[in-house]
Amino acid sequence: MVQRILVVEDEAFIAFFLDAVLTDAGFEVIGPVDDARAAIRVAREERPDLALMDIRLKGDLDGVSATRTLVQTLGVPVVVVSANADQARDDLRPLTRHVLGKPVAGDELVATVRRALAA
Repeated sequence: MVQRILVVEDEAFIAFFLDAVLTDAGFEVIGPVDDARAAIRVAREERPDLALMDIRLKGDLDGVSATRTLVQTLGVPVVVVSANADQARDDLRPLTRHVLGKPVAGDELVATVRRALAA
């Protein structure tokens, strides 16, 4: 069974990179979506196995709030990929141990996604 990953990223180039790396690694990519409210809606509808989440997103809700909803309400594990991860690390700690800074290497991304899915 192919594992499904929701990509939440508002920068088109990075979203394309994440999609390509995950697809090449054998995952099915959902999205990308570029705002937190859309991420929550798509996660409710699609029930992904995991979400990749940026912190700063379009709209009035940030990635930390979306991560909280995905993890605590929907039971979807999250890997955070963000240039702003250090600023939000304390807020993220109870939600996920999987936090990557940008830019992220493809092999590091795939290894972290696999670890998060196995947890």
